[in-house]
Amino acid sequence: MSPGCADEVLAAVGYSTTDAAALRAFALAIPAETFDAAFADGVERNFTQPIAASQTVLCAQLLERPLWGTPEWLESLATTWLDCQQQGAPRTLPTTACACLIEAVHAALHAAGPAPGRAECDILVATAKLAQAVQATLARASLDCLDLRVAAGEGVDPVTGLPTRTRFLHAIERLMSPPLQQPLGLLLLHVAWGPSAPEQLSAQRDRLRRALSDAMGRVLRPGDVLYSIADQEWALIMPELRSVGQVQLAARRLIEICERSPEHGVPQLRGSIHAGTACAPDDGVSAHDLEHAARAALHRAIRADVPVVCFHADMIARMEHEIDIEREIARTITHPPFQLWLQPQIRLGSGRCAGAEALLRWQRDDGEWVPPPQIIETASRLGLMPGLSRWLLGQTARMIGELGAEGVEVPISLNLVAQDLHDEDLPELVAQALSTWKVPPSRLVLEVTESALIGDRDRAGRVIQGLRALGCGVSLDDFGTGFSSFAYMRDLPVSELKIDQLFVRDMLRSGRDHAIVTTVQALAHGFGMRVVAEGVEDQSTADELQRIGCDLAQGFLYARAMPQRDFVPWVKARNAD
Repeated sequence: MSPGCADEVLAAVGYSTTDAAALRAFALAIPAETFDAAFADGVERNFTQPIAASQTVLCAQLLERPLWGTPEWLESLATTWLDCQQQGAPRTLPTTACACLIEAVHAALHAAGPAPGRAECDILVATAKLAQAVQATLARASLDCLDLRVAAGEGVDPVTGLPTRTRFLHAIERLMSPPLQQPLGLLLLHVAWGPSAPEQLSAQRDRLRRALSDAMGRVLRPGDVLYSIADQEWALIMPELRSVGQVQLAARRLIEICERSPEHGVPQLRGSIHAGTACAPDDGVSAHDLEHAARAALHRAIRADVPVVCFHADMIARMEHEIDIEREIARTITHPPFQLWLQPQIRLGSGRCAGAEALLRWQRDDGEWVPPPQIIETASRLGLMPGLSRWLLGQTARMIGELGAEGVEVPISLNLVAQDLHDEDLPELVAQALSTWKVPPSRLVLEVTESALIGDRDRAGRVIQGLRALGCGVSLDDFGTGFSSFAYMRDLPVSELKIDQLFVRDMLRSGRDHAIVTTVQALAHGFGMRVVAEGVEDQSTADELQRIGCDLAQGFLYARAMPQRDFVPWVKARNAD
């Protein structure tokens, strides 16, 4: 469904600028934690069966209040709903989820104070219109999908002209039913549309799919058959191989052809192309096993961001493990099982603890520790990062308040991701979290990396200005690992700079690393910034950092990250007079 259709739906239900203003006021007045908890209560009451990961993603998208009423939001919901349908979600899911949305707004308004007045009634009316628009959008998406299925009833994709997944399954079953005399190759190719794709017309995406299909079809061997098995996916069956290496060569050739497609004039529609390959009988003796193997290889290619991956035996278990983690994150995102641990930052002159960095930790029920980058990457891929960021801000503010109540009044740093820096409502969300827990803004430091600043530097700059105006500190993290850090130091109102451990750990053994650390800290002080050295693991390095004028140090020499319950006595013992 295109954004134009979304505008039509909003107009049809009477959703106006007045309604949008009422919902913006609601988002500013009601803390995210209050609203999310009310929605979770509604889900628990109204859903009679446990909801699957894709259904959880749909519910999480409904909670993205800054996006309410935008065409992009409705388009995203429609895409997720179609995924839910493919995975067997009940047809009543949109109605039930929208009922939970209205109930959550009603409950949050009642929890906020006295009986609702005119403004509260306006908010409820706007929410009802929004729920109508959501249900109409998802119904329209279902009908559009049904139309395509009817058009493809003869087994031919109406867009690409290629045989569909139904015919692919029949073909591979037929080819693998007798004992194979020669290897049979299967190649799955996936195109990840670029970040601007949702804003483009579906006709443009269809034109690209058709062009890619035509380009690939022109370079196939006699006997090879190309299938269009999904909106973004193709399958190539290669019978009677002379060697299994032919499949990998074919994959690289098809990717090369796609990259040189005449439709390169709209590259924003195409983010990246990956392929996974498998061969029978070595990688599977049934059609199901062979496709499962090729899909595991494709999964690994996408995760590792490499063009082509050939299947090997341990991929199945690895893929299933990653999918299991995805499901658990999606299922629990409204009440995450994560923790925030604290790693102390030490003032080099006095040896006292003068701050800490909040670090994400997750130990699953089976005892496995999931690496923080995997949590962030998975949440981003599932579209759940806005909800996770709200949770992290709320938990950090709560932690700062609890530490202050126990007499530990030190600044706490929290890492931001690129998506956070492109959200111009972030300063308001931070202000809400600090107000909820009655925390002074100066006690919160938001860390940003150079990679997070790449993309929309002007918007990121406005967000950082807003955070500084609020009174929070802003730290430039992992400094020195990029190519334009000095420009960021000059142009952005950051209050702190963290020198990456890459340079700190070997500064006593590498003259170049020592020169980088010395120069960077002098330059940062010239801009009036506090300097923190990361990765300090021995006393000699700490002594040299103090000699050249570094302010704070963080690393295993002092302490690893620890739970809040251990941090409080550790700080009190460290700072005891």
